Amino acid sequence: MKKTDAYWEKRNFDKKVLEIELDANDSTDCLAELQNDYANYEYIVTKVPKRRMDLVHGLEEAGFRFMETQMEMTMNLTKLSKPSRFTKAISDHIQFQTVETIERLEEMLSRIDEDLFVTDRVSLDPELGIGLAHKRYVNWIRDGFLSGDALIIEAILKSKKIGFFYFTKRNDKAIHAVLVSVYNNSRRRGVGLSFLEEIRSWLAEAGYTKVVTRVSSNNIEALRANLFVGFEIKEIYYILRKVTN
Repeated sequence: MKKTDAYWEKRNFDKKVLEIELDANDSTDCLAELQNDYANYEYIVTKVPKRRMDLVHGLEEAGFRFMETQMEMTMNLTKLSKPSRFTKAISDHIQFQTVETIERLEEMLSRIDEDLFVTDRVSLDPELGIGLAHKRYVNWIRDGFLSGDALIIEAILKSKKIGFFYFTKRNDKAIHAVLVSVYNNSRRRGVGLSFLEEIRSWLAEAGYTKVVTRVSSNNIEALRANLFVGFEIKEIYYILRKVTN
């Protein structure tokens, strides 16, 4: 069991948050160690490895609620498949522009509507909601930019900004896709798959060999799109939370 005081979430949720990661070697006996945490934290998130339904049920008995199944997905950028004919007509015209100044960052953030992300555990949690999810993601992106460890890219089609990618660098060759989305005013126009296919080539040409991302079971559209462009599911986790106040 690994515990992390998620102090950075205080400004997002106005709650003291604890993050717990259980591993395959943990038994249900370890859940008794959480008793003191219930008094010290207002919101506790727990990540459980696949197949450990005994831990899931033990957490439920302690008042935790299931929020999502999280899939960790990876793509090998050295073995890319050719773009499909279905997407190539659009993807050939998509260009990418990195966000390198605070002014351009704030301009990009202004295009992220409050209801852009509505399928993750935060937006679906009745104790939190869409507004706090939006605040959280904007803070994530801004913090990443200011840290210098992020790669933030906007996609452009026919001179129009259609979406963005927020990556963090794991090492010189691997990169983590933290947030990816087409903007609301470009949705339902058939650009999503082309958008994802084209960024693969861009990353490979930039020298990256692997991209990792996580997708919620609440977002079936993202799961289908990621599988279509070549991501593979490597790990599955169950995510539960407890509100103590």
